Amino acid sequence: MPYKPSRANNKLLWIACFFPLIWMGTQVVESANPVEYLVHATGDWAVYFLVGVLWLSPLRIWLGKRSGFSWIKRLQSHRRNIGLASAFYAALHFTLHVLDNPEWEILWKDLQRVYLLTGFLAFLILLLLALTSSNAIVRKLGANRWKNLHRLIYFAVMLAAIHLFLNEKSSDLQALILFVPLIAAELLRFGFWCYGYCQKKR
Repeated sequence: MPYKPSRANNKLLWIACFFPLIWMGTQVVESANPVEYLVHATGDWAVYFLVGVLWLSPLRIWLGKRSGFSWIKRLQSHRRNIGLASAFYAALHFTLHVLDNPEWEILWKDLQRVYLLTGFLAFLILLLLALTSSNAIVRKLGANRWKNLHRLIYFAVMLAAIHLFLNEKSSDLQALILFVPLIAAELLRFGFWCYGYCQKKR
C-alpha cells in the first residue's frame, strides 16, 4: 500500500526546508557583503534540494525494499514539496541577484554570460514546474502529459550543473560531488529500465 504523507509530516518537512533560511540569518550578520552571501547561499540550497529530489528515485529502486530503508519511500512521497523548496530558493536567489544589480542594462549584459544564462533558464524551468505542481493541474493536463512536462527537471539540473561549473565563485569540487554521482546513478537507472523494457519485448 503506497505511503500517504500526513499533514503533520508535511509540516515537519516544510520546517526542515525552511531551516536553511534560519541558518543564513545567523551567518549573514558576520558577512562583509550580506547580499552577495545570500545570493550564493540561496543558490546553493536551490541546487541541494534539486539534486536531493532527483536522488530519491534511484535510492528507492536500489534500497527501498531492504530492511531499514523504508524511510526512502516515505521521503519520496514528499518529492513534490522538496521540488517546491528548490524552486523557492531559486526564486530567492534570482530576486536577490536582481536587487543587487537593479539596472536593466546590467541584467541584460548578465544574460549574455553563459553561466548566468544557464542559471536563469534553470530558474524558469523550476518556476514552471512549481506552478504546474498542483493536483488540479495534473487532472487538467492528464497524468502522462504532466509527467512528460515534469521531465524538464532533468534539463534544469543539467543547466544548474553548467551554471555551477562556470561560476568562478563556486568550487569545482562541490559541483563534481553534487552532479557526477547523480549523473552516474541516473544513467545506471536508465540502463536498468532499457534492460527491463527489452526483456518484456522478448
